[in-house]
This record gives sequence, structure tokens and C-alpha cells, in this order.
Amino acid sequence: MPNPATEQAVTRQPVTGYDPQAYRDGLSSMVTSVCVVTTEVDGKRYGFTANSVTSVSMDPPLISVCLADTADVHPAFSQAESVAVNVLATDQRPVATAFATPGVDRFAAARFSPGKLGPPLLDGATVSLEGVVHQRLTAGDHTIILIEVADVVVRAREPLTYQGRRFHTLNPLEPSALPSAGNDQS
Repeated sequence: MPNPATEQAVTRQPVTGYDPQAYRDGLSSMVTSVCVVTTEVDGKRYGFTANSVTSVSMDPPLISVCLADTADVHPAFSQAESVAVNVLATDQRPVATAFATPGVDRFAAARFSPGKLGPPLLDGATVSLEGVVHQRLTAGDHTIILIEVADVVVRAREPLTYQGRRFHTLNPLEPSALPSAGNDQS
């Protein structure tokens, strides 16, 4: 439920003089998971690839997904009641590409099963988080969709990541390479 005490409109002058290319380059340096976000509206399935998925709250369990207002699936996600966020595994790069490509049958790229609430869950995803739309917020040229998670399916698979405009896999550090507690090396 929105809290009027914390939701305040901020009135300020817009930021000027920043370099849009430097901004994009800076954002591309962040490592993110690769997700396929799905829903079903009026019997038709919709989905898109996203790397802007974030945990927001434990109580209630909320995650956020950002969707460009110009995305071909924006109208469907603007009316969707339930949504699934599927975190892709390392062998699902073709799925990420299909769901980022307009004008193709995105769901032909992989197998999906209906979730408990209806949205398609990607078979073999590292994690599938299914929930109901809690709130939608306009933020610049995107819509932030807050999803209250109702079901989680976790599989023991390595996640696909994205950084520097390329797909990657994780390479965990050996425990000996990590600083020991109390020995902060920053």
C-alpha cells in the first residue's frame, strides 16, 4: 500500500549538461542478471528481456521491473494483473535474444509452463518469481512495475549475466581470494 508520508513529489530543475553516451557507457559497466519477464492477457502471452530487475522489499515481498514506454509489449504489461520474472541460465542466451527481438514469435525460443497465477514460467530458468502487480510508476521514459511475489521456483543452475553489452557467466572467486573478516582491504 502506498505510504503518503514517504511519497513526495520532488520539484527541481532538470539536470543539464550530462553526456548521454557516458551515461549509457557507465550503466553498461554494471553486471546484471538476464531475465525474461512474461504475462498473459486475454489468452495471449507476452514477454520481454530485462536486466533491470531489483529486489525491493521483504515484507511484502516486492521486486521491480523496468519497461521502456516504447516497448511493443508495454500495452499488455500496462494491464497485466500477474507477471513472472524468469532468471535465465547460461544455456538460455538464445531465449534472451529472442525476447529482445521485435516481430518474432518469442515463445517459440523455449518451453514454458503456466504458473500458478497464469503467466508463463520458463522451463529450466535459474529462478522463476511469479506474482501480482502491486503498483506501476512512471519514471522518465520507463514504467516501473512493482510485483508482489506469490511463488518462487528455484533450480540449481548457473545464471546468465550481462555486462559491457555482452553476455557472461559467473566465475566465483576462490575462498582464499576473499578478504578475511576484520581485514578490510579497501
